[in-house]
Amino acid sequence: MQPRLNNHLTSSGWFTWATKQRAASHYFLKDNTALHFRAWNFHRKDLPTLLFIHGYRGNTHWWDFIAPFFMNHYRVVALDLSGMGSSDHREQYDGQTPAIDILNLIDHLGCGPVTAVGHSYGGSRLLRACAAQPDSFHRLVLIDSYVMFKEETLPIEGLRIRGTRTYPDLATGIKRFRLVPEQPTSAPALLDHVARHSLRSTTGGYRWKFDPKLPDGGMREPDGEALLAQISCPVHYIKGENSCVISEERARRITDALPYCTLPIVITGGHHHLMFDKPVELISSLQTLLTSEPHPVIAMHLKTQANKEKPHGN
Repeated sequence: MQPRLNNHLTSSGWFTWATKQRAASHYFLKDNTALHFRAWNFHRKDLPTLLFIHGYRGNTHWWDFIAPFFMNHYRVVALDLSGMGSSDHREQYDGQTPAIDILNLIDHLGCGPVTAVGHSYGGSRLLRACAAQPDSFHRLVLIDSYVMFKEETLPIEGLRIRGTRTYPDLATGIKRFRLVPEQPTSAPALLDHVARHSLRSTTGGYRWKFDPKLPDGGMREPDGEALLAQISCPVHYIKGENSCVISEERARRITDALPYCTLPIVITGGHHHLMFDKPVELISSLQTLLTSEPHPVIAMHLKTQANKEKPHGN
């Protein structure tokens, strides 16, 4: 299913501005595993750290058109979880592995406590990390993140993801990029950007960066109530109105179980992958939560859109 074109996303300057803000790559070694992270203003050690964590099989480039809008207020960092992006693959994975990756990065940077934003699986791994080491976190923002409860079983993925295919060239690989789960509306320019950064050159062509040995559906534990009760820092929860992953009931159950959490923030018309169909609204929501004023580029974009949508008289 091809996503519909969302013209106001691809015809405006905010995406161009964001992707021109280059992030520098860094690596550090922990337990014989090289972990990769990117930072947009790594030198700004005078600022508090804002950490972005991607979803399952994702990578830091999912944040390329989100993260730069917070550079005025934060030292902005995004991590590739092990087995994903440019971080090393592991022999085995479990639910604790990504949480340990996150804590190792915070320890490496010496920057705690951090404010952290996690999308989908990245949000649930932030919760796991925060429960294990609460002093490392100042605040969490979860974006359409799924938490399992004890009476539930892990949902089955809609697509069989193997990750073992080699594509003859980059263009062919980009055309095969799919969101999991799929959604009806996404901006092609944003999908193209993430797709081209999700492939790596290898013998005979290109392959996806994520480890094919990653377990289907991620590594989740059915102890949601106990996990959420351990979170001692403020948490904000953002969901897409039309998300096929997070229902309104699940979002409320998650936020009700957190000791310090606001009501879910619902982005109207949004789906699970909000950075692809409602990126400006997502940025605006994060700015409302994390900064004192909107970024000028986003404010100008919203003003322009509002003017376009005003009814014109005869």
